Amino acid sequence: MIQKIGAGIVNPNLKQNETKLSTPANSNTLVSKPAFSGNYTATSLVNAYQAYHGINLAKTVSFGQSLSQAFKELNQQMSTCRDLSKGMKGESVGSRVHVSELVDKYYDDLPNDFDAIKTNIEVSSDPDKRTVTEARTQLKKMPDGILYEMAVRKPRKTTDPVDKKLPLTQLIKITQDPDIPEHTYVLNTKGKLMAVVEDGNNVLLTNTGNFTKITDEEKRLSVNATQKGNVFTPFTPDVQPVEKRVHTPSIGEGTEIVIGMEDGRFVPEIISSIKSFVDKVNNDEIILKQFVANPDAKNTQLAMLAGGFGSRAEYTNASSSGIFHGKQNGAQSTKGVFRTATGLTPMETTFISLHNAGLLDCSKGKLKIGDNIKFYLNQSGVNKGNGGFTVDLYNKMEREGRKSLTLFPNDSMSRMTEASRKMADIMNSGEAAIVMIAKEVKSGDAKGNFGIMKLGENNEILEFAEKPKTIPEGYEKDGKCLTNTFQFSVSKEAFGALAKLEPYFPAGKGKEPRDWSKTFVPILMSLTQKDDIEEITEDIAKVVDAKEGTIPAEAVEEAKALLGDQKIIAVPTDEPWADCGTLNALYHTTMQIASNDFPLEDFERKHVLDSINTQTGLVASTPEQKAEIESKYIIDGQVMVVPIAEKVDSSVVKEYIDNGLITINEKQK
Repeated sequence: MIQKIGAGIVNPNLKQNETKLSTPANSNTLVSKPAFSGNYTATSLVNAYQAYHGINLAKTVSFGQSLSQAFKELNQQMSTCRDLSKGMKGESVGSRVHVSELVDKYYDDLPNDFDAIKTNIEVSSDPDKRTVTEARTQLKKMPDGILYEMAVRKPRKTTDPVDKKLPLTQLIKITQDPDIPEHTYVLNTKGKLMAVVEDGNNVLLTNTGNFTKITDEEKRLSVNATQKGNVFTPFTPDVQPVEKRVHTPSIGEGTEIVIGMEDGRFVPEIISSIKSFVDKVNNDEIILKQFVANPDAKNTQLAMLAGGFGSRAEYTNASSSGIFHGKQNGAQSTKGVFRTATGLTPMETTFISLHNAGLLDCSKGKLKIGDNIKFYLNQSGVNKGNGGFTVDLYNKMEREGRKSLTLFPNDSMSRMTEASRKMADIMNSGEAAIVMIAKEVKSGDAKGNFGIMKLGENNEILEFAEKPKTIPEGYEKDGKCLTNTFQFSVSKEAFGALAKLEPYFPAGKGKEPRDWSKTFVPILMSLTQKDDIEEITEDIAKVVDAKEGTIPAEAVEEAKALLGDQKIIAVPTDEPWADCGTLNALYHTTMQIASNDFPLEDFERKHVLDSINTQTGLVASTPEQKAEIESKYIIDGQVMVVPIAEKVDSSVVKEYIDNGLITINEKQK
């Protein structure tokens, strides 16, 4: 069983000795790349091991086939996976080490206490900056079990030697009894590590905390009763939930939302999650404030891309039971249902924001699947990225009176109520082709992570840079940039303009030949900002990588005429918004919620208060889960607990299709 797990940021002043890889005095050999990733003979393996680490374990460790395989597994499992099958030029999406499996497999190959298997591996790289992030990892036999340790260094230049003295940024230690192992992992997402344990019906995650399994009840109770400082800022009396909650009737009619799903990507889990939210609303478990409809709400259609269209979004779907499609040597995660301390997924959290903005009526009796919640399923087998998928959705779900489509992602948590209202008002004025909600973020956080924009008069977006590695001139102010939150509205005229041009676009390469940020927004910016048709045609050809002369000027003229005087406009806001696109980001957002650093509804706040321990740092999905974990573990620092995913019967998809509740884009014959 688990003895102890510790994870956190390392004090570089205390750990300098751990950052150096030395060589024996009698050796001039320095290996600059992982030494144990191939098939080596026992002799060459011993020589490489001694040269690389300066440690002679040959007298006590039998370097046979199993240890050779151990080195190979340590290197392969944790090295950042490049998922070529998903396109994006082999995007780095993450990987994991199955620690408990390694402990069980190699325990007998470490006959004496303090024998170890060690290696140095690359866990992340930045080709543009020519830097690499490395980790030292080891399995070490201890008197009470096996210690698995991984220490990550700050990035170094690829030209620098591997033994350069660089401080550690993260250290994870797991001590486990090989006879009773839980499923234990270390996840790597682009160089950021997280320790994960599957224990019964629960999954425990941490990158900044510690938890220890204690069987001595008296000791456990004594430790839990010890008064310590608060890990989380306690909720003050003025933010306590109101106990009395009653439904109030809606005022006016809202619009509908379409949940966009891709075949084979958590479709049953997404449907199950949405149904659960609807049931909670209609069973009085979720009671929101009175719905007051935006006057023009019926003119727009809402859509949420919830099908796992990229490696980021997969973490925040209703279930991760099939995350990364179970590739044995690829990126995988554990089986958890990722709900925050509010008990809701990020998708469901956004529903509440749309209710408060007067767009989607989530009142009891009003929220209904098939009425104001609909599903769209792409079974075409053609993945055209988020842009192409949205165009298909827009065309298939066409309804009378619709003037625009407003898009939301499933991998963020939004409380941008006023900004959503303003976005709808601007779009309904007929002045905009696209309206984007923009959030100010630190420039350092924006680099490589978010699309950023430069604004002109009346908040017109003059330039847009998608996830730049460096901040272009004019985009930054006081160390901050305006980022695209992927919450934006598109006019029917803009869709019409794209339809005029789409037949002349070449078939794209990779995963996203029709991407909003990289393809459609730049095209629409050129059409709305420039008058010279020849210049616009050249811009479009460059964006879609079309050959000269393949996009007719007549089509460009027709597209521009459809747009008229419409512009691309931003709605800057400082309202709360949290990116949850990676497991580490979702973990961080959950800790913000537990710290009272994210605005909550009364029912959410009560759930959080009942599900966290401000002193130990435990954040559970439910009060019952909190009690169960506290009966098993001593928690010290921020630890997130989510339930193991239950298999959702795929028959729910057939049932919804048979009942006409899912619109399908079928495979092309």
